[in-house]
Amino acid sequence: MQKKKLKKVLNKAQKYIPGISGLLGKRPDMYLKDGNWPTYYSKAKGANIWDLDNKKYYDFSMFSAGTSVLGYADSEVNKASINAIKSGSISTLNPPEDAELAELLIKDHKWAGGVRFARCGGESMSIAIRLARAFTKKEKILFCGYHGWHDWYLAANHQYKGNLDFQLLPGLKPLGVPKGLRGTVIPFRFNNWTDFDKIIKRNIKDAAAIVIEPCREGFPEKKYMLALKKIAKKNNAVLMFDEITSGYRLNTGGAHKILKIDPDMVIYGKTIANGIPMSAIIGKKEIMNFALKTFVSSVFWTEKVGPASALAFIKKHRRLKIGNKLKQVGKRVKKIWAKAAKANNLEIDIFGIDPLASFKIKSNNWPAVLTYFIQEMLKLKILTTDKCYANYKHDDKALKIYEKACFKVFRKISKIINSDGEILDKLEGPPKEMGFNRLTK
Repeated sequence: MQKKKLKKVLNKAQKYIPGISGLLGKRPDMYLKDGNWPTYYSKAKGANIWDLDNKKYYDFSMFSAGTSVLGYADSEVNKASINAIKSGSISTLNPPEDAELAELLIKDHKWAGGVRFARCGGESMSIAIRLARAFTKKEKILFCGYHGWHDWYLAANHQYKGNLDFQLLPGLKPLGVPKGLRGTVIPFRFNNWTDFDKIIKRNIKDAAAIVIEPCREGFPEKKYMLALKKIAKKNNAVLMFDEITSGYRLNTGGAHKILKIDPDMVIYGKTIANGIPMSAIIGKKEIMNFALKTFVSSVFWTEKVGPASALAFIKKHRRLKIGNKLKQVGKRVKKIWAKAAKANNLEIDIFGIDPLASFKIKSNNWPAVLTYFIQEMLKLKILTTDKCYANYKHDDKALKIYEKACFKVFRKISKIINSDGEILDKLEGPPKEMGFNRLTK
């Protein structure tokens, strides 16, 4: 039953905002349909979110698509943001925080020599692609992973409508994307030697860049990543690591530090300012200098709040060794799922690096089972799905509450599907939309 406040806001949104939300992952139908998902919040702090009726929930979902690893409204990041606003968030002159942040990032990435800032992941990837093409004077892009919504990426589905299906989102239509971009972007599968031979080797001479998320469900073979680096260097292609999702989860920086493989460029977003819009393109000096030769410019890349917040975030992240905390939380969440499934005679697959964990219960109707899980967990005041992005504010108390709830709901699921019951009959609305092949960016 929709609450009056929620219904009023939803009615406005449905009338004026196509899809209700600007992010696919925040559309209510991705969780529960028919107004059964809270959809809007009045406040967010730590690991808690309050809906429009001031009902408090624990967030054990993707934590705003992975933006806020310190928890919502972190006091130190907030202080930096507020001070930046009070001193004037933007002006005719540039904020000195840009220079300080650039220096900090280069010290953290000694292989690099230049930095450019933007405010979100998708646009940062477009900047990086532009720079790679300008530097190499080549056009093709070989990619693996989810890299945003821009034309350069969606053009992959002009060549074949299913090209992006195994990357993240199946069925994407490149409507509005110029057909002249057909054949300029070519996907390959993660850690796949067959694709290395049949796709990368065959196209590398004409490729401006090899673009890859260095980890997602897990880490690739080091031998495979070294082969990517070697073939890119040999053919004057830019090796580009998209760490918009993986960055600042395993350590203070990127997953490539764990692999001990330096790319030519790395892109950060999402987490780099703990939910404040900010992103960074870091690369070798000879590549980054092409930002002066091709036109890459935007007024809001020069505001103060983003870099001030990023400085506060990175310093706190390093001081508290947040990467270690996130790995510990992720391991514990995986154990909760495994124990709850075993105790209730459910078969379950658990995957993903520890801070980006995901599960799937084996059943004849996974969309319905997942919808039921979300529905029943919501009744226990927990926002969740089949993915849990580990958070610094997922403390012992929160994890115990989550564990108790998982055992309770898994028990309900077991009673239904192991007694040949129809889980669809237990849903309070239609099954959720299933839009993601992998963990969401």
